[in-house]
Amino acid sequence: MKILSLFLALSVTVTPVLANKKPVQDCKVHFAVVYVDRLNNTDHGLQNKQLKDVQKKLSNYGDVCYTADEAAADMVFFIHTTPAVYHGVRTTTSSHTDTNPVSGTITDESGNVSTISGTEETTTTTTSSVPYDVDYSVFILNIMVHEKGAPPDKFTILRTFDQKGLYHTLYGIGYGKGKNPIVNVIDAAAKWLHENNLPKQQP
Repeated sequence: MKILSLFLALSVTVTPVLANKKPVQDCKVHFAVVYVDRLNNTDHGLQNKQLKDVQKKLSNYGDVCYTADEAAADMVFFIHTTPAVYHGVRTTTSSHTDTNPVSGTITDESGNVSTISGTEETTTTTTSSVPYDVDYSVFILNIMVHEKGAPPDKFTILRTFDQKGLYHTLYGIGYGKGKNPIVNVIDAAAKWLHENNLPKQQP
């Protein structure tokens, strides 16, 4: 009976782990990446940490895969940028302390009068709002599909996504999707393809 109870306990513990396994990698569609930066420089493909981060994101889907071979790709993720400005307000607080002399007299129960002197400090706190601007880029991704029979350079935009290149900082460390805009906009496009079963519709 104790052995059976132990087996059941292990089954309850292990089952949730098995249920959270990532999907098997079974590529139904391959995409290539072309990126044109704000200075009009063109990069083909992903490399190093960026490639590693994208592959990690794609492992959540299984049927959407990246390829460095543009000729073999079913579609191209064309990424480019457009400038934008964030308008914010920063609240600043300043304090100022003044020291002033003070004096007075004290009379005791016997009628004796004493003179005292000293200083008094007065602190004034002022709060003000200061507007500021931050320049950043919005990363736009077009899913480009080459239709059958069309010229090699003729593509149709299937869907468009964007990701702001703006992020928060905490103790000088950046966080948020805007920290890695290219990786996250690719993830958004791949997730959309996966959820809409578009890889399965490819001929």
